[in-house]
Amino acid sequence: MSSVPFFTSELTKEMEDAAINALRNEKFVMGESVFKFEEEFARYTGTKFAISVNSGNAALQLSLISLGIKQNSKVITTTNSFIASANCIKMVGADPILCDIHSNDGNMDIKTTDKKPDAIIPVHIYGNPCDFNAIKGVSEENDVPIIEDACQAHGAIFEEKKVGTLGDVGCFSFYPTKNMTVGGDGGMATTDNEELKNKIESLRDNGRKTRTEHDKLGFTMRLNTISAAIGRIQLRLLDEYNRRRREIAELYQKELGKNYFLTENPNGKSVYHQIIFKHQKRDEIISHLTKNNIGVGMHYPVPIHKQPLYENLGYKLPVSEKFSNEVFSLPSFPQLKDDAVKIVCETIKQVL
Repeated sequence: MSSVPFFTSELTKEMEDAAINALRNEKFVMGESVFKFEEEFARYTGTKFAISVNSGNAALQLSLISLGIKQNSKVITTTNSFIASANCIKMVGADPILCDIHSNDGNMDIKTTDKKPDAIIPVHIYGNPCDFNAIKGVSEENDVPIIEDACQAHGAIFEEKKVGTLGDVGCFSFYPTKNMTVGGDGGMATTDNEELKNKIESLRDNGRKTRTEHDKLGFTMRLNTISAAIGRIQLRLLDEYNRRRREIAELYQKELGKNYFLTENPNGKSVYHQIIFKHQKRDEIISHLTKNNIGVGMHYPVPIHKQPLYENLGYKLPVSEKFSNEVFSLPSFPQLKDDAVKIVCETIKQVL
């Protein structure tokens, strides 16, 4: 039987040429490609500003600092996410408030906590927009900012707007497995607020005020020029990549039945960063796929509140705990062929 990888990276001739051109003709740090990439990403999302950084985690951390979140602040986020969604809160000295999830899509259920926050970080998990109206209600009730973790959701839409434009700041990751990459680590923060934009720009560059003056305790979190040059090419391909991911998701659902898959937000449009299969025989299915040389992923087998770093907080979030034992990720990269999808489905059917 043919093997099917979980993920493969794509490096086109155009990406190679863009990287080499940037190496030869631009400054390695803060070259022209960085500013062009920011302009083009802001235009794509529909925000006034986009500020590039060296990771999605950096985008989240600098956004929190810029919004005044500090020691002893309380920030709500979800337990079903990559750990960076909570770590960025601890990095600024604040306390994460972890909430449970909706079992139908894995997105945060903010109604599972009644604690009053100083900020909220909703996560559009797996590329599927979260229940943003409920989150906005809590934000307005407490008069606190929203920092969208859109690190998995480049191009996803909620009520006719792209995610990353719904809150005070949107944060994106360009890690190689994301829907678009920069050939390595990278991130972006999006906002319409010029004051926030200026603060994040300064913080990513050692708290710089002018060339020779620094008025903030900042970091070295810039995106390098070569990565930005690759990102510009990837951004042009993003909508086509997302369209193909949707095709793959629809083919999986047709072959296996929609009941095994998570629900797309009825008020939005997912970009299927991960295509999640949910079944009580999860481990048996994974074992059978692995034996047949088919790659799978686990997003996420251990909820954040069960991680060693956070389990001392004593959270009991039963929906996510059950969910994490039943879900795994199928191959979904845009270059995946229909025949390979059908091989995956036939192999799963042998267990079902």
